[in-house]
Amino acid sequence: MFIQPCPHGYTKDDEQYTGPGPFLILIQSPRQGDAMKGVVRSVKLTQFGPWMMGSTTIGGEKITLSGAYGNDGLPSTVSEAIYEKYGLQIPQDLYDAWNKGGGWNSAGSEAEAMRAWANANLKELRRK
Repeated sequence: MFIQPCPHGYTKDDEQYTGPGPFLILIQSPRQGDAMKGVVRSVKLTQFGPWMMGSTTIGGEKITLSGAYGNDGLPSTVSEAIYEKYGLQIPQDLYDAWNKGGGWNSAGSEAEAMRAWANANLKELRRK
């Protein structure tokens, strides 16, 4: 999810694009029970068929992104090494709001609170 305004529009071939801009990516460990984390990277999404797709790297690992939070509203599973070294844990109240937010292939009712949290923690989310 883009957390600040960024360039957007259409290419000469009428394909949509958004970015580059700061994008909140939700990540999870391959292990069950680990907390969901957030990472912010500069991302550009472009139209790929009906989807908005892009990619970025976290710790040298390429992550393919699609839609809200990088995985159509869901967290992206990353390697244990990336999960351990990068990301800032999503606060429990935001996790609960995301879990009940009603987003389906998109951000839900938690989007504004998630955006505010990401902007308030932007320096740490970019670093990690």
